Amino acid sequence: MAKKATKEVMKDFNLKLLLKEIYYSKGIDRASLSKKTKLSPATVTNLVAELKEQGKIKEVGNAVSTGGRKPIILAINPDYRYVIGIKIGYSYINFMLSDLNGTVKSVEQKAYDQITISLIIDELKLQWQLWKEEYGIEFLGIGVAVSGVVDSINGTVINSYLLKWKNVKLAESLKMEFSVDVQILNDVDSFALAQMWKGKAYQYKNAAFLTLGVGIGGSIILNGTLLSTYGTVTEFGHITVREDGIKCNCGSRGCLEAEASFKALSEKINLATTSTKLKTAFQTMNDAESSEIDFIKRALTEDKETVLEIFREYSRLVGIVLKDIINIFRPDYFLIGGEAMAFSDYFYNDIVEFAKRNCFKGLSDNLLFDKDHIGENAWTLGCIYKVIDRDMFNSNIIND
Repeated sequence: MAKKATKEVMKDFNLKLLLKEIYYSKGIDRASLSKKTKLSPATVTNLVAELKEQGKIKEVGNAVSTGGRKPIILAINPDYRYVIGIKIGYSYINFMLSDLNGTVKSVEQKAYDQITISLIIDELKLQWQLWKEEYGIEFLGIGVAVSGVVDSINGTVINSYLLKWKNVKLAESLKMEFSVDVQILNDVDSFALAQMWKGKAYQYKNAAFLTLGVGIGGSIILNGTLLSTYGTVTEFGHITVREDGIKCNCGSRGCLEAEASFKALSEKINLATTSTKLKTAFQTMNDAESSEIDFIKRALTEDKETVLEIFREYSRLVGIVLKDIINIFRPDYFLIGGEAMAFSDYFYNDIVEFAKRNCFKGLSDNLLFDKDHIGENAWTLGCIYKVIDRDMFNSNIIND
């Protein structure tokens, strides 16, 4: 019995090993698979036949022959299963459907006054049914990206200031309703994984990410591995940049998030401007992300000099945190993203130059700074990638 069990475990391991190699190679023949995995050609042939029968892979053409029969190229079957991604933001939920290659099939975003577990379940049931009817494909799992301190191992939102959640067992609730695997990530960790999957970050072993907008967050990848499983190691938004500064949602004062979020920028513009129109617009502004963005855009039209002065201070504060991150982690690649990049012309070059000028000598010499090129989908694609990596290959993309 023990021998049989060991044989089955080994076979399962080899199947996943081959599947992962096929997936990440984006097209490979059997002979190359044998060399890369060090499995015998006969074992590769047998296991590939099984993967094809399961519908997980398919033949996609022929490679160039060096003599004799042309090798057949194998690739993942992206339509074997689809994955549902959910990004829970401030007063909205983004629902995304993706195939196994990360090709987005559908996106639905809805606004809500208050987000609760029961609301998420009810809305997901509707989307689940609609997508099942439209595409007729089984779902591999559900990935969820949420702001706050997240225990990714146990699928619990420990604390989300934005949503006013504490110790919410989100994965457990969703698994009970939908009977599929559920993976929960801090939203910036999800953003970072998307950059590894679909952006330039995969080329670098050590990468840092800072997202700027309604909230401010960060993530770190060291030796190709996402650093945090609890969403607390990289709370860059709560680095103190001003003693006795503005009170933050976390209870402290002078955090970067309190001093440089959209809310803070809007309030600082309102205090500094002499424009009656702007002050009236600020008073009528709703406490919502889109309103703050609209207010800053309007301010650039009504009183550009004041806004530029506010962004000069913003650049210094964000630059301090960039410098600190470089000094602590020494990344090879530093990506800056988030909603604030809509105003990047007014701060991006300044924060990069400040960080380079002030970080420990030599640490930024070979560091590549970059902007997010994926866009809004990055926040949800990362948790989709986590589901694929866990459930298709059973690997540890997060250091457990």
